[in-house]
Amino acid sequence: MDIRFHQAGPLLVVSLTGRLDAAEQNAIKDTVTKEIDATGTKGVVFDLAGLEYVSSAGFREFFLLGRHLQRLGGGLAVCALQPAVKRIFDIAQFQTAYPVCATLDEALVAIGSSVP
Repeated sequence: MDIRFHQAGPLLVVSLTGRLDAAEQNAIKDTVTKEIDATGTKGVVFDLAGLEYVSSAGFREFFLLGRHLQRLGGGLAVCALQPAVKRIFDIAQFQTAYPVCATLDEALVAIGSSVP
């Protein structure tokens, strides 16, 4: 799995490419948490356009990172989900806790309005 970061104003955009499974879950947790702490950002958008697969173990990390951001006074959004990945997010009703958006622009607006 490839993880890339870029700033969009005060928000951190995390682009994931490949597969997020049990073998990769610690990498995402450690890498993304380190970047959040280093940048001091409170709002993160996960651009999942390149994510082909997510296991339940990998999916769990989105909830854990969302809680981490909430403790910091911020939030999380996801966008551009591929159909197989979107199915997992829908089954788990992720959208009841965090914004799930069709595009990066929509996600930036959704999370930007809730992060100081």
